[in-house]
Amino acid sequence: MKKILLGAAISAALFGGAAQAAITFNANNLPDAATLADTTTVYLSGSSAQSDLIERGLTVGTNEGVCRAGTVHKFQESTGNQLAYICELNTAANGSLTPDTSIPASITTSNLLVYKRNAGGSGKGVVPIVAPAQIEFLNLTTNPSVCTSASSSVFASVKTCAYNVSTNAEFHVPTFGISDVNPQIFTVVSENAPVGTLPATPPNPTPTTYQIVPGPAVTFGVVATTKLRNALQEAQFPASSVCNPTNAGYTDLSGTQVDTADSEACMPNLNKGTISALFAAYPTPVAPLAANISAPALGAGKINQWTQFKVGASDLYTQVSAANKPGSAKVHICSRTVGSGTKAQFGVKFLDNVCGTNGSKVVQHADHSAIGESGQTGYKAGPIANVEKLLRPMVHAMASGGDLAECLNELDAGSANTAGNFAPGTAYGAAGATAVRWAVGFQSLDKNANLANAYRFVKIDGVAPTLANVANGSYPDWVEGTFQYNTTVLTDAALKAMVLELVSSFTTPSVISYVNTNTGTHTFGASGIMAIPNSTHPAAATGKVNLAAPVNPLSHAIFPGTSGSATNDCRTPIIYSNNPANNTQGLQIVQ
Repeated sequence: MKKILLGAAISAALFGGAAQAAITFNANNLPDAATLADTTTVYLSGSSAQSDLIERGLTVGTNEGVCRAGTVHKFQESTGNQLAYICELNTAANGSLTPDTSIPASITTSNLLVYKRNAGGSGKGVVPIVAPAQIEFLNLTTNPSVCTSASSSVFASVKTCAYNVSTNAEFHVPTFGISDVNPQIFTVVSENAPVGTLPATPPNPTPTTYQIVPGPAVTFGVVATTKLRNALQEAQFPASSVCNPTNAGYTDLSGTQVDTADSEACMPNLNKGTISALFAAYPTPVAPLAANISAPALGAGKINQWTQFKVGASDLYTQVSAANKPGSAKVHICSRTVGSGTKAQFGVKFLDNVCGTNGSKVVQHADHSAIGESGQTGYKAGPIANVEKLLRPMVHAMASGGDLAECLNELDAGSANTAGNFAPGTAYGAAGATAVRWAVGFQSLDKNANLANAYRFVKIDGVAPTLANVANGSYPDWVEGTFQYNTTVLTDAALKAMVLELVSSFTTPSVISYVNTNTGTHTFGASGIMAIPNSTHPAAATGKVNLAAPVNPLSHAIFPGTSGSATNDCRTPIIYSNNPANNTQGLQIVQ
């Protein structure tokens, strides 16, 4: 079994010796007392971008996974921002035919319960770890509500529970956290952590404070609502091209069963400079902008009308066909709240935020300064659906990747609903064509491979967001995530060993391959995440990506470790160079 970066912490561990016991539920579809008494519980907070890695990683069912095949039950509240998973541990004692023999013998329970909080994004996987603090999680133990249960092709069952911070939440210091970027990115001055956060800049880890374990390389991209994507195709491909929506051939590429609209060849492009200008905050607003800006956000965007996207003597909005034309030329940006790792990595990659002394911040609005938390200062909330401003874009700050998808879906459809976490109501007109708006945003590439949502990824500088293009150095928007735990909180040796085994499983190439197969297989190519390179699992010498065990030949780390030399997403990624046997690593130079 391939395990990384765990050293002596679990090297002597064999397998759990618990007797097999089925997971059972009470009348409310919650784990019953007998099950909970035989269950080890961990609380994981942070990255919503890597939520699929967590839940698919738990369901892999091989000897690289900690859960026995077919035993993972998923709990969720309606928005998907609070989740939990319970499973039988993947041990021989539990009857597994492919046991994970690295599950520590000191774990004597039969089951594992993983609470996963997405709300607030990666910042919630950093701030309450560096400075231990209780945050909200779903409550499966004393939740007074009845959860509804449904069958699933992925899980043993999916149970949807009511969630209310007053009655259905549990407050707990996270056992460990997950972030899309290294903790030092989450500073107050960069607007990646809310005002009042202490320390304002996370310190480097030490053995007596907190520790970092490198996570996988995560691919991100810029997305556009489907009608905006179509408009870009109309502008960038001639009418004679089957990539133009007005062309009769805009259906299937011959012999491929892939719609031309969603093929790599027909993906529209935005250059990095254009993307940076669209999302950048400008720090010295002039009237009437100042009154619309919430602390700590100081900037309004310069591009606020799609008519500013020029196409020769015309512009994108004016020249588009009626089928794809929105009800207004106002720019909408579906963004994320302060604390989001997706937003933080975008600032690093496109605006030099945090990494440079003269970097720009990501444009914000009066929607949210951060995701609210009990007792948190520096939080300002306002209605997400505001009246469109004359001189600035509309920026909708959403609490998770799922909420961001909701924002894009409803703007593309011209929705006027009042449910969910976006809920524009009639702010942009009655439901239908009048309320349609073009919007952009950013998402991780485990999202929307099935094209179920009304947004699409675009190329950046002419390059599609695939694993192959990340590995050859031509696609820029990827970062290396981290896991972290506080050494003063995670003091139980057995629980620490279990946490490290979870992290090891989530960062193993074969598990990552399983996750990508189920969430990152796009019509334009394979994407998602890759393992970071090290001496245990080096990248392919040819520089090509082995989709069965994807490992990136490039890394932001000097070497994968737990000190100040660990992952630093401000570093330019280069070949992993501290492996003595890695002196012949190849890189592909032909896309």
